[in-house]
Parts: sequence; structure tokens; C-alpha cells
Amino acid sequence: MMQAIVTKGLSKNYWYYEKEAGLSGSLKSLLRAKRVEVEAVRQIDLVVDVGEVIGFIGPNGAGKTTTLKMLCGILHPTRGDVKVMGFSPSRRDKAFLKSITFLTGQRNRLFWDLPAAEYFEFCRVVYEIPLETYKKNLSRLVEMAEIGEILNTPQRKLSFGQRKRCELAASLLHDPKVIFLDEPTNAMDLINARRLRDFIKEQGKEGHRTIIITSHNMSDIQNVCDRVVIINRGRIVFDDPIEALQRMQGFRRQIRVVFDGPWDADDVGKRGIITKKNDREVCLEVDAEETPSVASDLFASYPVKDISIEGPGLERIIESIYLQPDK
Repeated sequence: MMQAIVTKGLSKNYWYYEKEAGLSGSLKSLLRAKRVEVEAVRQIDLVVDVGEVIGFIGPNGAGKTTTLKMLCGILHPTRGDVKVMGFSPSRRDKAFLKSITFLTGQRNRLFWDLPAAEYFEFCRVVYEIPLETYKKNLSRLVEMAEIGEILNTPQRKLSFGQRKRCELAASLLHDPKVIFLDEPTNAMDLINARRLRDFIKEQGKEGHRTIIITSHNMSDIQNVCDRVVIINRGRIVFDDPIEALQRMQGFRRQIRVVFDGPWDADDVGKRGIITKKNDREVCLEVDAEETPSVASDLFASYPVKDISIEGPGLERIIESIYLQPDK
């Protein structure tokens, strides 16, 4: 399998001068300011194959965006090596810039008073896209992003979600091989977020694009990504398929049972911890490894109308990884 991204010992340090509050603090800092160095990214080793769709997640300040900016060539690493499609990003070769795209949910890249159609034409000229290729890509992207009816509407007249779909379409016109998405559904409503996720999934299905997504919205990760990389305090602390997260041990399961007849709460409570109950329904928390036997036992002991088993939820698992002590 061809590798799209390879990093070895990738690190980025920042520094600033610490200053006390007030005028006296400002004067003191002029004479004997204390320089503070921060390790934003520490010794990241990462290999991403062509065609992978990866969720790159972590708490605020973990180093996600800093890492993406180094992969895009916006920031220079302090130490370490990085290759993206065989290029050194910090050199910002023209061929490299044509092979990637970087879209963030925090900023608007469109021209405020121009419609998307004119901005798309601007992108065609900047990226030197052949006219036939441009027409083919434009037709496909407009249909996938569901923006055909708003192509000639000035951007300032569009909703936030509509603008984001236009931005994503514009960022893919030059057919990039690596797509970096930083909080793409940030501040979106449910409908537009779903449309954007569906759009990203379609790009990933084609198999020749590598996509890296940062997001605090676990729906983005669950519905789009095949693999999850978790970064915390500048280090990678988890790197596996998303199914491995959902199978992690040590988390209890919730068994919800609807009875079709009488049942004994005290007896059911011996099998786990009752978290909610009424006359006909009970929610029982049990250890993951005991879930099959408890469910089978309930079926054998009582008249069961319906039963469902739920995991702890991806957010809770990821939160537990965030809270692990730094090594």
C-alpha cells in the first residue's frame, strides 16, 4: 500500500515571554522577562496509507491543529521529519500545494460579495485546472454538495451551512490527493452537518484520496472515519481502527429490558446495578464480559418482551483516554 503521510519524531515548540498583570508587570518584563517554552507537539510518529479516512482527535490544546498545519506546510517543525505524498511540506512546492487541500470550520475562505460560481472560476485559474477537468469536477461536486440552486447567490446571503458546503466543493475542484479538514462541521445545524458528512464519506469511498479530520463532534468520527488517532498533550496516545475503541475493555454495558409479565427487582438487581426502572422496564448496568450471560439469564428467568444492549458510548471511552496521566 502506498503511503500518503509519514512522520518521524515530528515536534513543534513555541515560546513566549511571561508577564505579570498591570503596568508594573509590563515594566518588569522589559528588564527581566521570563522566557517560557511550550511543547505543542512531541515526537509524533505517524503513517497514513493512501485512501485512509482518519479521525485525528484530542482535547483543546492537544496539538491537533498544529500537527495539521505542519503537514500542510503552514508551520515548520522544530524537529523531526515529515513527508506528504513524497513532498516536504515546509518547502511548499507548487506540485505539493496542488496535491492537498486544507479546510477549517473556523474561517471563511470565500469572497463575501461574490457568488460561489465566480469563486470556483477563481480556483480554476489559481490551480491551473484544465477546462474539461474543471467542468467534470464542478458538475460532480455541485451535485454531491447539493448547491446547484445557490451557485449564483452572493456568499453573504447564504447560511453558514450552505457556505461550508460551497467551501468544501471549492477545495476539491483541483482533485487533491490529501484532504485536511479541521472542525468541518463546527457550529453547523444537524441537517447541514449530516449533508457535509455524507459529502465527505462519498469522497472517501473513491479510495484514492486520503482524508484527515479533526472534530469534537463524535458523529463526524463515527460516521466518516475508519481509523482514529488520539493526540493528548502533544503525543499520540491511541492509533487503531475505530472498532478497537468500541471494543475496549473495562467499560460497563447497559442492558434495557421490557418485561411482558411480573418480575422481581431484587432478583434482577443481583445481576448488576439497576440505573432506572418502572413497572415494566429496567435498565441494568453490567460488566462487559458478563453481558451475554446476564441477558441469557434474564430471558430464561422472566417473560421478556424486548431487550437491548448498549455500549458506554464513544465519547465516554475517548474521555477516559484524555484523562489518562501523561507518561
